[in-house]
Amino acid sequence: MLYWLSKSTKRTLAEMSVGVILFNLLLGMAAALILPGTSYPVMPVIKGLCVGMAAAILMLIHMADTIERSLQSGDPDYARKTTIAQSMLRKGVFIAAIFLCWYFLRADLLAIVIGTMGMKAGAYLQPLIHRISGGQDNACAGPQEGIGLAGDLEPETASNEKLEERRT
Repeated sequence: MLYWLSKSTKRTLAEMSVGVILFNLLLGMAAALILPGTSYPVMPVIKGLCVGMAAAILMLIHMADTIERSLQSGDPDYARKTTIAQSMLRKGVFIAAIFLCWYFLRADLLAIVIGTMGMKAGAYLQPLIHRISGGQDNACAGPQEGIGLAGDLEPETASNEKLEERRT
């Protein structure tokens, strides 16, 4: 599954997805505990959170795919156009999916949007999940290509020269 994505992207995607799932599970438990005491129905909210969670994970996959394809192209104009077009497509499909799920599943619209906001929680929780899962910190892996490897030059000068080489 997702064989076209790099190993690091797959790992980050999995870690963010765990954060999305945890966020929505927490909200689902809170809704199941709080809402029965009110006149608001519980099941549409739970359905909405599940739809929002699925939407968030699917959007994460789509964003990862778009970013990797744009980076692999090496063409800044193609990357800009692709990311803009794919972002608009993603938003249009999301809006259509919201209304289809609202109409056919009777899922709560606000719960769908809140469930999708789990993407933000997943982004915030990803470093913590990475540490808990035993992921290696790439910052300690050693010198990166083109950083501090230019002999006697200052690091800032070396990176500026690398930028100039790339522009030409």
